[in-house]
Amino acid sequence: MDTTAPTHPWDLPPEHTLFAVDIKDFSKAPEHRQPRLRQALDSALDSAFSKSDLLEEWKNPTYRQDTGDGCILVLPPARTWRLVDPLIGVLDEELHSYQQQRQFDDPPLLVRVSVHIGPMPESNLADAINDVARFVDSDAVRAGIAAAGAHGSYTALVLSDDMYRRVVLARRSRLLPERDFLAAPATVAGKGFTRTAWIHVPRLSPSVVAQHLKTCDMPPPREETAGAAPVAPSGIRVSGNVNINTLADKIDTVRTRQINRTDQASGEGQFNG
Repeated sequence: MDTTAPTHPWDLPPEHTLFAVDIKDFSKAPEHRQPRLRQALDSALDSAFSKSDLLEEWKNPTYRQDTGDGCILVLPPARTWRLVDPLIGVLDEELHSYQQQRQFDDPPLLVRVSVHIGPMPESNLADAINDVARFVDSDAVRAGIAAAGAHGSYTALVLSDDMYRRVVLARRSRLLPERDFLAAPATVAGKGFTRTAWIHVPRLSPSVVAQHLKTCDMPPPREETAGAAPVAPSGIRVSGNVNINTLADKIDTVRTRQINRTDQASGEGQFNG
């Protein structure tokens, strides 16, 4: 009797590791260049999986989903610590080789990668596969790939907290210790998705990645209408001759007076905090 096969709909299916990869700005590449980009990605993945002793997992995954600009793999979990170390570093080297050899008019190839672990039924319809797709589309790993592109790397990895604990905290990674990862909330706008995640960009320190994460978190600059009174960061509207940089955070009411040369009040303004 197979004791691993669920016999009740509520039974937990076996755990699998999920790997998702996505090409940055794939849809912005000219249509006739997109097949070349995808071919280059598949070639880089084939080589990276092979050099990481995961060729069998690459060739015969439990499940493969083509996403056009990448793919999602469902893999048996036992050997998939190799997806974190050494595969990500090897993949980055393969993409660097592509960059050195690509034609002048070929688009650059930068990729986002997510790795997650969770229960997967035979139907492959599960939260885990949805989550790994969300992780690779999250603002956290998008900040990571922005940092990579700005500093000469080509890959950004996001690990779910579960995968981070299974591999990095459990010391199953010799080349990537805890200090090489940045904790960040992985959020996908409009999807109601926010999870704890861990970001790594090959050859970049987490502090560099953190700066790009802060930039992504900043709201767009406010457009000011000509002649409108300036607005303090708290939303306070100011009138009169006031330097808002000198205001305390919790001032309830401030009155300002504009004094002319005869020390007579020529105007008075008020704003409430």
